[in-house]
Amino acid sequence: MSDFNYQAYLKNNPLLQEEVKEEKLLTESQEIDETVEETVEEVAEETTEEIQEEVPSSKIKVSELKAKIKEDIISLLQEEEDEVDIEDEIEADDVEVDIEEPTIDAASDAGLSSDEQEIQDSLKLAYDNAVAIGDQKLADQIGNSITFFTRTHVVER
Repeated sequence: MSDFNYQAYLKNNPLLQEEVKEEKLLTESQEIDETVEETVEEVAEETTEEIQEEVPSSKIKVSELKAKIKEDIISLLQEEEDEVDIEDEIEADDVEVDIEEPTIDAASDAGLSSDEQEIQDSLKLAYDNAVAIGDQKLADQIGNSITFFTRTHVVER
């Protein structure tokens, strides 16, 4: 082992020469680029396949379109039949509510124009009818409308 010349080894070593280093780096770089391109292509293909599976095609056959339209029409007709059945049941109950029109005291609402008086009378009639049918929420809402009308149109003067 005494014949080993370290300086000669370093000088003649192909791995340490600049040209060899550059070629090896270039080769490794090309291999990495190829691997990245292949991976990108694979992922792109997989993603495209997944998207195509998830998103229905915008192109469908005429027969499929006709079948879909037919299904939609049938479902709408069935919904309408259900609504008609419910209305028939409500009519069959024959709920009668006796609604009385209140007599309006013209003296109590003096100072209102004929339009204002007509609106006030209509709101009062609607309120009385809501109370008669037992719909408290509706009665409250109409009462709020009466208050609003009175404050904005009558009291304003």
